[in-house]
Amino acid sequence: MPPESAVSVAPDSNGGEGRLSPVQIDRLVELLEDPGQRKQFLGNLKRLQQASETSPGGGALKISDALAVDDVATEIVRDYSSFLNGIGLSANQAGKLLLLAIASLILFIGVAINNRVASFVDGKLRPGRRRLGIARTRFSVLFQLQRWLGYSMAVILFGYTGVELFGGVLGELISREALRNLAQVTLSLFLVLAVFCALWETINGVIEHYFGERMLSANARVRTLVPLIRNLLLFVLTVMTGLVLLSEFDIDVMPLLAGAGVFGIAIGFGAQTLVKDFLTGFTILLEDLLQVEDIVTVGGRTGEVTNISLRKIELRALDGTVHTIPFSEISVVDNLTKHYSYYMLEIGVAYREDTDEVIDCLLAVDKELRQSDEFGPLILEPLEVLGVDAFADSAVVIKARTKTRAHEKWRVGREFNRRIKQKFDREGIEIPFPHQTVYFGEDKSGQAPPAKVELRERVGRDKPVGVMEKAGNG
Repeated sequence: MPPESAVSVAPDSNGGEGRLSPVQIDRLVELLEDPGQRKQFLGNLKRLQQASETSPGGGALKISDALAVDDVATEIVRDYSSFLNGIGLSANQAGKLLLLAIASLILFIGVAINNRVASFVDGKLRPGRRRLGIARTRFSVLFQLQRWLGYSMAVILFGYTGVELFGGVLGELISREALRNLAQVTLSLFLVLAVFCALWETINGVIEHYFGERMLSANARVRTLVPLIRNLLLFVLTVMTGLVLLSEFDIDVMPLLAGAGVFGIAIGFGAQTLVKDFLTGFTILLEDLLQVEDIVTVGGRTGEVTNISLRKIELRALDGTVHTIPFSEISVVDNLTKHYSYYMLEIGVAYREDTDEVIDCLLAVDKELRQSDEFGPLILEPLEVLGVDAFADSAVVIKARTKTRAHEKWRVGREFNRRIKQKFDREGIEIPFPHQTVYFGEDKSGQAPPAKVELRERVGRDKPVGVMEKAGNG
């Protein structure tokens, strides 16, 4: 019998060692009489003593230590070994094969039960997810980890069965102690992943519950900040998971943290533009200068904000072009749709028109527009006429503005222009267009030379019908 299992002693209820049975005493005697097994047994005792002396009494407490994962893994392997010993290890090759088949069947049943339990609990959580308004697959990753843990432990225990039954070559390739350590590492690994996956799923569940679809569609600021917060938390959790996993494998993470600090300082000096992107973006988002779906002008580009990260902003122009602008390139933010908008009207009429009559027509068009079912809800206030703004070359310019909902100024403005044109046509108000006056000069006495013009009707390729031609002077 190999030495590890020959001296295995189960602890009693008081934490001490139990008494050796006669069979175990006989095996211990056989082990000590054999020089090779005795040497291996003494070597194992020395390694156990060294491990006890060098095990840290203080230091950082690992998750696996806090939850006694190593003890759990040891108990699983020990109970499984006791189960195999209880069945009886036959020296007959056929008996060993039969016992291997029985152990494989038991492990298969255990994996199937574990998968069924995971699916059952996952299904029971679905009504709660639906009631809280979170995704139907939320927290399912934890049960997937449970399934993979079952598969991993089944493989390890199957290997342990092989080593127990067919020592020799298998014992030289991998020992029982190595399999026990592998079981401890596997449990620690899955435990850490389960803890951080649970934190990530809880964060997403809270976000989905309190910031559901209806609130996201109504609050652009939430829709802007929530993805940034999620990405930041994902980065933090990923880094923490990596550090905890390294500590679970007894790797000192303090030199890594110190090296990361030095590396971060070097990056800060070498990538000042990148740091400026983050700082400027953080300031812009903190002061709520723009949000997703706002129409803004930044960096000389105008468009709708489609995506915001901590480093850049994406705008989609009216023609569909997507502009990507780093925050470091933004010095001025022109938000065209902050809370509400104004559509400016600059109407030019002929100099002969009565400006008061023109203003009355504009107010009538505004009243008609606000009373319509389609455009009335989009206009927040009556038309504000600012008055005669300028005397242009061929027109008197009257300026006015209408207050609209944030993203509706262009739609309301186009309809306003259409109805103004129709109103002016009905009232006979002239909208001037560019024209020229032909001047033939003056003589020394201040008289203009006569210019006779006659209309001739000519049909041909080179000139249309009714061309005005100069007949000549005098």
